[in-house]
Amino acid sequence: MPALAPQSKLNPASPIQVSWRMSEKKTAANKAIQIERRRLLIDATMSAISEHGMSGLTLAKIAKEAGLSAGSVNFHFDSKESLLLETLNCVAKEFEHGIDLAIAQSEEDPAAKLLALMEASLDPSVTEPRKMAVWYAFSAEARSRKDYQRICGTQDQKILNLTHQFCREIIRKGEKDSQMNALAMANAVQGLVDEIWQEMLFAGDNYDRENSRYLYLSFLASVFPWCFAPPEQVGLRGTSLSTADKSLRIVVADESHIGEVAKLFDLYRQFYNEPSNLKLARRFIGNNVRQQRSTILLALDKEGGALGFAQLYPGWCSLAAAPLITLYDLYVDKEARQRGVARGLMAAAEKVAKKAKACRIDLETDTDNHQAQALYEKLGYERDTAFYKYSLALGD
Repeated sequence: MPALAPQSKLNPASPIQVSWRMSEKKTAANKAIQIERRRLLIDATMSAISEHGMSGLTLAKIAKEAGLSAGSVNFHFDSKESLLLETLNCVAKEFEHGIDLAIAQSEEDPAAKLLALMEASLDPSVTEPRKMAVWYAFSAEARSRKDYQRICGTQDQKILNLTHQFCREIIRKGEKDSQMNALAMANAVQGLVDEIWQEMLFAGDNYDRENSRYLYLSFLASVFPWCFAPPEQVGLRGTSLSTADKSLRIVVADESHIGEVAKLFDLYRQFYNEPSNLKLARRFIGNNVRQQRSTILLALDKEGGALGFAQLYPGWCSLAAAPLITLYDLYVDKEARQRGVARGLMAAAEKVAKKAKACRIDLETDTDNHQAQALYEKLGYERDTAFYKYSLALGD
């Protein structure tokens, strides 16, 4: 007869243990809600500053923008000033993260890093009208506020130091040390960026970003011709594409497209820090196409060159008792971004979903992928704040 286990292991959890576990889960849930409420209030503060300015800003206006009660602001922040400071920190950190990421992902070449810095500085996710209004509002207040001055000044100095470093290396590469002053050139570069920022602020959503790109590419080519080509030589890389004039075609990928989609899929996986594995990409995409496990939309230019893809998986919604579509993958080649390719793929995905009589399209994106978030929200997608997402990793 086997020995009995110790009595303590046979007994179910005591009421105290159960209560402690329930309390722990409740605490975690409350913490998640508080984090989300703080995020909502910071986002609402940006909107309120953009609409009313710093002088007309009140906690009541912020709370109304967030859809919360005025009292809830004081629950999550000690004061209006602490909320304003956290909002400034949030904008500054997002900008800094975007700059650091762009430079880290660029080629090991000072010209490539300088261009990456400029393009990150003018990225739509950073230079959306609200955030620019916030940055200029705090910069204007910085003269009389040391805490604002510290954040704004530190950020500006870091960007200038990076620009100075890259300009110095570019000048050395062209053997122009005796003819050009790197610090003067760095100030000229940042002066151009500041000028573009001001124009964006006043023009808002109507600003012609393609024109600004032409402007800074022309400037870089004129001062560093040994590293940058004039924008005319860049060709049509920056021009917008559209299915209306057939400069952009969206097709459902078949077996003839497996190689092209696999290359893009491999780049997509690398974007999410997976190692390059073209063999795996070809096998996975090939099986999906042949077995019709997914619908793959492929974006092509006039010459048939692959620009990007979206991969849709069919599923079902039990509550709606209807099909749903999961848009799991969306990727646009680096050279084709900001040209309407992603928007074209999203429009085609919506048509596929409607044809399948799906009740909705679900998708996910990184919390720091603000550019993608802006696109999705502009297209009518709503971010889920009511449910948590859970996953159980099952290993290889």
